[in-house]
Amino acid sequence: MTGASIASATNQKLDAARRLIQQSQACNEHWLCAGLESSAIFQLRSALNGLLQEVRTAYGLSFSWDVSNLLEQAVQKGLVIPVLSELGDLLAQPQSWCSQLEQAYLVEFECRTSTVAVVGEDLIGKGGDEGASVGFYLSKLVELVLRFREESSEY
Repeated sequence: MTGASIASATNQKLDAARRLIQQSQACNEHWLCAGLESSAIFQLRSALNGLLQEVRTAYGLSFSWDVSNLLEQAVQKGLVIPVLSELGDLLAQPQSWCSQLEQAYLVEFECRTSTVAVVGEDLIGKGGDEGASVGFYLSKLVELVLRFREESSEY
């Protein structure tokens, strides 16, 4: 898969998440809002995987979905990859948007109840106590993807 098609797949995941969030904000049925939110979280986690694939391809790293493994590979190759360093830092902080996205994904994947405080009956657009929401995850992930691509195009 070429870098352009990997980026395209990442873009499609981000766009799908955006559309699911919009649909969720417009719906009136709690069960439907919850399903759309779950789907948006899945699409965002898939987009994060797409970003990791873009990084892996751009820097010639071995296949891995694990940020710490990719960071280790970069160190072994003598590479400094800002986006991986940033992701590593974010994942080490439980209150960061990235850690919260990961936890939200695991809650959905494992079909368990969330430990995140929720305002109202859904999370999208309203945010929890930490100010996190699916829309916030989307905006932060889009910023990260665009920053990575901008940095990559400079080389």
